[in-house]
Amino acid sequence: MIRSLTELGKTVLLTTHFMDEAQALADRIAVVAGGRIIAEGTPDTLGGRDRQRTIVEATLPDGVERHQLPDFGPAALELHDRTLRIEAADGVRVTHALTGWAIAAGITLGRLTVSQPSLEDIYLTLTTSNTQEHAR
Repeated sequence: MIRSLTELGKTVLLTTHFMDEAQALADRIAVVAGGRIIAEGTPDTLGGRDRQRTIVEATLPDGVERHQLPDFGPAALELHDRTLRIEAADGVRVTHALTGWAIAAGITLGRLTVSQPSLEDIYLTLTTSNTQEHAR
């Protein structure tokens, strides 16, 4: 029903705590905390979401050392036990570098994940930091 109304050019004001619902239905989102709008934007840009860094994680097989990894450019790299974690602005380039290197070297990566902050993550960050500011 909400989609049908917006397709007719109607403005719909929806209040929700369900960020997946907001992501699916909203053209613009305003986050209210403490009676004030603390952030507003599209679902993709709210709270700087479009500028958040991508996290690429994978489990490396035994015997693969840090110095064997490819150059990921300006990225933060951590290797603990066999778990590799890369945080970068250009997640596509980093993912390509990692997977291309693994394929060329015949290396199997375990538990490969690529993630960016969800709208829920951004909402929680915004409201948590605002709540802490009001507590002071």
